[in-house]
Amino acid sequence: MVNKAKRKGSDWEAHCVKLLNEGVDNSKWKRVPGSGAMGTTLGESLLMGDITGEVENYYKKFRCEAKTGYGGETQLTVKKEWLDKIAEEARLSDAIPILFCKFLGSRSGVKQFAVMDLEVFM
Repeated sequence: MVNKAKRKGSDWEAHCVKLLNEGVDNSKWKRVPGSGAMGTTLGESLLMGDITGEVENYYKKFRCEAKTGYGGETQLTVKKEWLDKIAEEARLSDAIPILFCKFLGSRSGVKQFAVMDLEVFM
């Protein structure tokens, strides 16, 4: 039987990649196969994060984590450990860290959003 939470996360990763590829001109985004625990356990930076991306003529790639379902349609808990984890994974691969989040069940207004350390943004 498929784990519902894992399926929900995988669906969000795939949808996020689709949105990014359609919405960011001259870019290529993809899911990281075998990402998550395997990359962390093996210490392999190429398997870390959920999503990677590159934008044409931009000097660095992006390493991203995708989270959904940690709240509901009106709130979402963002854990500092997620930001610290993707920041370290991005550092190991000389990339820019981003956390992509989605409100579960939201039907209007902001539904999905990106979180980034302010120092990285600057």
